[in-house]
Amino acid sequence: MMLSTLTALALAATVTNTETVHDLEPFGGHVVACTEGGLELFTSSGRPVRVLTVEDGLPSHYCRALESTGDRLFVATDEGLVSLDTGFHVTPVLDVHWQALPPAEDASTPDYVSRLESLVTVLPPGATYTAFSPRFAGTAEGRLFELGTERAWSLPGPVRFISDSLDGVDVGTTEGAFSINSHGRLSALRDLPTGPLSFAVTEQGVRIVGSHGEVHAWETESVPLQAVSVPKDATVLRDGWAGTRTSGVFLQDRKGWRRVTATGQICGNHITALARHQGRLVVGTFDRGACWQREDGRWQTVRAPSLPSDQVLGITSDGPNLYVATTYGLGFHDGKTWTPIAYGSRNPVALGKLSVLNVSRMDDGIALVDGRGMSLVTPGTSPLSLVKRLPLPKEWSKHPSVGEASGRFLWMGSEDRGLLRWDGAKWQRFHDGRDLTDNWITALSTDAQGRAVAGTCQDGFSYFDGAKWTRVRAASGLPSSAIVSTALVPGGALVGTLLGASYFDAGTGQVHALPKLADPRVYAVLPEGDSALFGTEGGLSSAAWKPLTAPALSRR
Repeated sequence: MMLSTLTALALAATVTNTETVHDLEPFGGHVVACTEGGLELFTSSGRPVRVLTVEDGLPSHYCRALESTGDRLFVATDEGLVSLDTGFHVTPVLDVHWQALPPAEDASTPDYVSRLESLVTVLPPGATYTAFSPRFAGTAEGRLFELGTERAWSLPGPVRFISDSLDGVDVGTTEGAFSINSHGRLSALRDLPTGPLSFAVTEQGVRIVGSHGEVHAWETESVPLQAVSVPKDATVLRDGWAGTRTSGVFLQDRKGWRRVTATGQICGNHITALARHQGRLVVGTFDRGACWQREDGRWQTVRAPSLPSDQVLGITSDGPNLYVATTYGLGFHDGKTWTPIAYGSRNPVALGKLSVLNVSRMDDGIALVDGRGMSLVTPGTSPLSLVKRLPLPKEWSKHPSVGEASGRFLWMGSEDRGLLRWDGAKWQRFHDGRDLTDNWITALSTDAQGRAVAGTCQDGFSYFDGAKWTRVRAASGLPSSAIVSTALVPGGALVGTLLGASYFDAGTGQVHALPKLADPRVYAVLPEGDSALFGTEGGLSSAAWKPLTAPALSRR
């Protein structure tokens, strides 16, 4: 079926975290927060109104900068530059991936658009731009370019602030504050706050903000402003408002700073694992631990030291117990307490390496999969009890990448030797050429019937029906051949790529692109009936995948 025959092209839901704030701007009777989870709107008194996401037309949830011309709000995102009218309707402006916008000053909207178009023509190509002034541009790589000339400087840390002066330029990075005179000589300010630093222009002058809430004036002998304090990890200050790196937006009143961003949000936007535990959705993230949704809709988060690491690779539940695989070991919850278990320290289950690649349910217990084999543990018990240890064949790959168990089968993928399968009695190998599109396996999903779908780094995916392989390197419905997640569904598989998700129909061999998700980089998939939850690098999405011709169509 073509894309038009898929159900519910609009998203059923998008969930993001708005606690990382890059900019703030009053506009349209609101204060708009530019966050990594979209644009969050607040009233002047600090009441949250709504969050604008890709469903509202934003090209990406990763907002980097805002600038207003009065009747239009310009928004720089990771996937393009757009503008919004006072009704917050989105209009594309430029296909550029800037992380900053030049000051609008008093420019009209047409003049500002013309300025942006002119800027595109003079910027050196290939850089990620993070700060602008009329004469200079700074980058995430710590480079400062003087526009229209060949002059450039290298500085420590991404450039966050540029201010032209009569005899040169002042430049702020996450690591320091610098002045460059007209001859190109660079000097550094001393006695700065603890970084990473951010910078704010106030009526009293430029303020350098440290990660612990200290505020210094931009002067040769910078002195802390004793009367000023701001929230920890502040990234932007604007007229009594503050945006922070991990706690959202704060508003200042007579009693001090008050957080106005809602608490109990999903733990992070870069989602790497999804599961259900006792009916609750559990989410694992790339660097912000794991969380589960409570009955009131709020999220409860767990991070290190309860988990061995905040980088989650897999999650599963056996009913009573919850298992979280991380890069530094296993997080185990028995319904009462969290216990971190790792190779080389507390290791009652004979883990063979530090990273636990996956946790899966199989016929004989819970499989804890690491790069040297599998530890099978008794389900539903606490403390964990080892049933047996199954090592990988010694002559196989030294670079295991993914693993999963189901039924009587254990599957292991590698970066160089394809796939390995244990069927309860013997190992079997699957390689490129005959079975797979490539030997570098980056994603894997299996089931108790012996099916499997394996994604590769850059050569599509391979589907195993239990007897034969179907190889798909490229297809019109496959957004990218770089596969980062897979999930088996009845009659086929769902495939997450770096440019979107697809449904593979094993009966016809066709691949169908799925609707736009929270972010095109899809790292986790959890099928639930005719729809699925997709964990992306920009939040959580729910979308239907089943064709309209299916007899059990869900019309949610």
